[in-house]
Amino acid sequence: MGLRRREALLLLGGTLVCAEAVAQASLIIVAGELPPYVSERREQSFLSDLFDEIGKQMGLRFEFRFMPWKRCELAVEALQAWGAVPYVPTPERERKHLFSEPLYAKRTMFFYYSPGGPRPQISFSELSDLKPYRLGGVRGYYYEKMFADAGLQAEFAIGEEQSFGKLRAGRVDLVPAVEAVGRDMIKKLFPLEEQAHFHMLDRPMHVGFNFLMSSRLYPGNPGDTGLLARFNKALAELRRNGVYNAVAARHGLS
Repeated sequence: MGLRRREALLLLGGTLVCAEAVAQASLIIVAGELPPYVSERREQSFLSDLFDEIGKQMGLRFEFRFMPWKRCELAVEALQAWGAVPYVPTPERERKHLFSEPLYAKRTMFFYYSPGGPRPQISFSELSDLKPYRLGGVRGYYYEKMFADAGLQAEFAIGEEQSFGKLRAGRVDLVPAVEAVGRDMIKKLFPLEEQAHFHMLDRPMHVGFNFLMSSRLYPGNPGDTGLLARFNKALAELRRNGVYNAVAARHGLS
C-alpha cells in the first residue's frame, strides 16, 4: 500500500471514529479536579449535573473523563474529546479552539496563609507589582503565561490541592484560585483550627467567566446548527427556565 493511500485511510478512520461518536449521541468531556465546579466526586461537580440537563435538551449524553489539565487540552486538540471544562480563552487557544457561551462567572483571588491573622493588604495595580512575592498556582492554567510575562517567580503544582499544600508549608506566599474553589480546598484539606489562618487579598486577580473549549476541527462543530451552537442554545434554555439556577443552588453556587 502506498504511503499517501495509507495516510488517507488513517485520516478517514479518525474522521469516522469522531463521526461515530456523534452518531451514538455521546460526547466526551475532559476535566481536572476543580470542586465545587467539576469533580469525580459527583456531589461536588456542578458541571456534571449541568451537562446532564444540557444533554437532555440536546438529545445526547455527555461522558466525563478526568485527567491532568495539560492532558485535557491535548485531548481536545487530538479530537479524543469533544470538549474540556472549564477553560478561559487565550489568543493561543482561540487559534485552535472554539468556546461556548459562559458556563459561570468567577472571581480569581490571591490566597495567603497567616497564623497571626490578616496581614496589611498587598496593593497591586499590575501583576508585576507582585515581584517581591513567591507565587504558586497550577501548571497549565491560563495565568501561567501572564505570570511569566510579568516577570514573576512562580512555583506551579499539578493541581489545586498541591498548590494550597505549598501555601500552607510556606513554600509560596500567594496562590491564585477561583474564590469558591479556594474556600472549598481549604475546608477539604485542613482542620478547622487551620482554616481560619487562610486569607484573601481584597483585590481580585481576575474577574470573568469560564467556558467549554472544543476544537475547531471536531466534526459537526461549525455552523449555526452545529454541536456547539446546539450546546449554547440548550444552555440558554436552562438559564431561561430556571433549571440552571436550581442546579447551581444544589452545589452552593449563586
